[in-house]
Amino acid sequence: MTYPRLLLSLSLITWACGGQVETEPQHSAEQPVVGQVIALEEITTAVPSPGTVRAHRRAEIATRLMARVSEIRVDVGSQVRTGQLLAVLGSEDLAASRALAEAAVTVAEAAREEAERQSVRMDTLLARDAVPMVQRDGAKLALVQAESNYAAARAALAQVESQASYSELAAPFPGRVVERFADPGDLANPGMPLLVVEDMSREGVVHVPVEIATSLRTGTQVAVSAGSARMTTVPIARVASGADPATRTVAIHFDLPEDWPTGADITALIPRGTHFGIAIPSNSIVRRGQLTGVRISTSSGVQLRWIRLGRSFTGADGIVRFEVLSGLVAGERITE
Repeated sequence: MTYPRLLLSLSLITWACGGQVETEPQHSAEQPVVGQVIALEEITTAVPSPGTVRAHRRAEIATRLMARVSEIRVDVGSQVRTGQLLAVLGSEDLAASRALAEAAVTVAEAAREEAERQSVRMDTLLARDAVPMVQRDGAKLALVQAESNYAAARAALAQVESQASYSELAAPFPGRVVERFADPGDLANPGMPLLVVEDMSREGVVHVPVEIATSLRTGTQVAVSAGSARMTTVPIARVASGADPATRTVAIHFDLPEDWPTGADITALIPRGTHFGIAIPSNSIVRRGQLTGVRISTSSGVQLRWIRLGRSFTGADGIVRFEVLSGLVAGERITE
């Protein structure tokens, strides 16, 4: 192997390894060593846990009737308010049932009033010894039966009116329509959702192993990301009191911004103890394409060294810092 090829091979090997160095332009005279001294520090260990974004409240708008859909007054994306009419079902059969029930109430009421008059008449005649006791008792029995029939007729009418209320579907809370499953003319079946409404608040839910969940408390800060476009740090809102027996995991809930879409996949960095490592401020990182590095200050000048970074976190001073996985050792100096 010729000498130039040997030098080329050694250069490629050095570039491929972590901690490779590029010497920046410098003066030939020895330079004073300046910059921030790298030291080991206690860093929180974080366990990435996948989860999902969902709304705090979600309602499937369904009916208890079997009827044709007459109107759908909203569409996906429509904002709704509490009590707003969303859909109307055909109520022709209910109208007929209501008419029959109202007629039955009218007949039963008339029969009850006649039974009351007959009972009063029998009491008067019995006081004059004009009728036997058994006849007065028969009038009393007829009155009880008439009152029972009247109550039954009114209950039947109330049932019809209750069923009629299911022909008009309203929003149970303010929010937005996120799904629509029916159009006018479709047949609605009992329990079949026609629309789905979600409120505007968002929460993230992740499931973590029981041994990790035991150390978590409400208010513990967690970093949450949805891809590379959305990132935030939020406190834990709720920790489930029990574990899922099938997965042996505990659900962790935390509030998220309202503009995060429901159903999106998220990753939460759940804290689990601490470890010692090296972390550097984000403003000291040099980025060139996919490579990340820092400038190292030495007695001979400033050198650019490529490093491998881990997760980012915000320190108590509010400065964003990145954990360094390889390429730096304690005691070296970095400069911006």
